[in-house]
Amino acid sequence: MAVASVIDVSPRRRMEDTFRAIVEVAPNGMLMTDAKGEITMANQSLCSMFGYTKEELIGQPIEMLLPSRHRTEHVPLRDGFTASPSKRLMGVGRDLTGLRKDGRELPVEIGLSSILTENGRVALASVVDLTVRKRAELQLREANAQLEEFTYVSSHDLRAPIRGIVTLLEWIREDLGPEASETLTNNMDRMATRLERMDQLIGDLLTYARSGRRTAVMERIDLTALVNEIVELEPLPAGMSLHLDLQSQFIEGARTPLQTVLRNLYSNAIKHHDKPDGEISITAQEAGGYCLISVIDNGPGVPESAQARVFRLFQTLTATERKGSGLGLAVAKRLTESHGGRIELISLPQKAGCTFEVWWPKFARSDLND
Repeated sequence: MAVASVIDVSPRRRMEDTFRAIVEVAPNGMLMTDAKGEITMANQSLCSMFGYTKEELIGQPIEMLLPSRHRTEHVPLRDGFTASPSKRLMGVGRDLTGLRKDGRELPVEIGLSSILTENGRVALASVVDLTVRKRAELQLREANAQLEEFTYVSSHDLRAPIRGIVTLLEWIREDLGPEASETLTNNMDRMATRLERMDQLIGDLLTYARSGRRTAVMERIDLTALVNEIVELEPLPAGMSLHLDLQSQFIEGARTPLQTVLRNLYSNAIKHHDKPDGEISITAQEAGGYCLISVIDNGPGVPESAQARVFRLFQTLTATERKGSGLGLAVAKRLTESHGGRIELISLPQKAGCTFEVWWPKFARSDLND
């Protein structure tokens, strides 16, 4: 009988040992409580998270890990879970925090489940520390708020005086009439041109500021039709040719941002080409969950010393580009990344031209789209 008893118990004990070993090495904080709400097991991740040793936690009520203001209300919630256990997430839609040993609170995400053991039903909690995520979210909100403020100032406080100066300049032209000297007329023309460029620059900055906002409208995009629309809006100059090889035909995504990115790349390939018989290729192929779209030209390429800064604000590579604001590639990068993709430049010293590669998500994703 004694031998039979040992044989019956051993598999359960091995199973319990395996379970405890799994819990111990789990990257998330894990703890177990009994029907009275007392902690019976805690892994090292949870101890490090809250600043306790295992000896300090075992046998203590779970409420010790909660801020004092929540402890009283937590007891009936805990009893309710014991009476009717089910898998659930705690604090969905709320700012849920735990209390460290040093008195500091930390934002947490808690998943609850119930396990039936030989000693009765116990609660198993998985605890995730959200501190890093919350800090990143706060920094992002602050950056977006500053960008919104900048957008408002640019739209109202900068453009208004520029337009006022343009109006004053027109009045001066009328007052001087046709008798104004050629030098004075040329200087006024230069002033008007620079004011126009400043107004365009502010408009481009507003476009860049808004480009970081993810577009929520998702649709089925026909890549061939999209590229053809772009080409129709900006036909190739005489002597240049375009080659299309769109193996990937459809994308589930936001149409306008993708169209803006490809239009900028296609326009740049035309504008910066240095040969009368230039070639441009646009290709698309499957790349896992992404569509890899490449815009390739055989123009002058981008010097290696300038490649690290082509996606930054106000970057123009040659004197002939100074009429532009240098924001096209910055907008393309911002739009691509805000919609879950990435963009890269390939330009080799020993080979003419350059290639811009865009990885754009092929499908709507839960982490990017509502």
